[in-house]
Amino acid sequence: MRFLLPTARRLLSYLVPLTRRVPSAYSGWLEVTTWRGHKTLNTASANYSYGSLQQVLRYGLRFVPVADAAAPVLVLGLGGGSVLPLLRHEQGRTGPVTAIELDPAVLEVAATEFGVKPGPSLHIVCADAFAWLPAAPPNCFELAVVDLFLDLTLPAELGEAAFWQQLRRVLQPGGRALCNLLITAELWPEGRPLLEFLEDLGFAVKDIEVEQLNRLLILQRLA
Repeated sequence: MRFLLPTARRLLSYLVPLTRRVPSAYSGWLEVTTWRGHKTLNTASANYSYGSLQQVLRYGLRFVPVADAAAPVLVLGLGGGSVLPLLRHEQGRTGPVTAIELDPAVLEVAATEFGVKPGPSLHIVCADAFAWLPAAPPNCFELAVVDLFLDLTLPAELGEAAFWQQLRRVLQPGGRALCNLLITAELWPEGRPLLEFLEDLGFAVKDIEVEQLNRLLILQRLA
């Protein structure tokens, strides 16, 4: 009987979208919508997981080869966790994933609606990524996925040199980062264009425009 209600809701979703709203101190209201049997996590104006964002990250990961499937991965901005099946099932990564998420309401939704919970190969930290990163071990991660949106806004810290310096520090030599940004965002660390700054910092940079909103940077640490 305990499976009857979820099953009934899933079947009903083929007739009409079903939405559960969860208050968030950071994003206003989170909306978990089931439509035609598929769940997505959204805010009033943005997809947070399992919708268009997952497609953007899937596209970006096509440009990120897997050098070592068992190597550690860092996710900054877990959301509902839709990047995890991309890493595990589509890229075949088996190594430990450390995921940082600012919003406890998002983590509650990830656990209850999408089954994303800590385990032997998934370490979830509820923390501000910009405060957590300087304490992370150096030269640790083969891949970092950076997706630090708050609704449709990028945090101001992404325009500061310290974040990119710390990101490079925690990557292994040769390690890569997939960074989801906005085309319209102007990021000028140390008063310099972002791409110029990153190249001088020691990254090889690939800049990809996706649709009309997202901009993906594929970074590789050079030694």
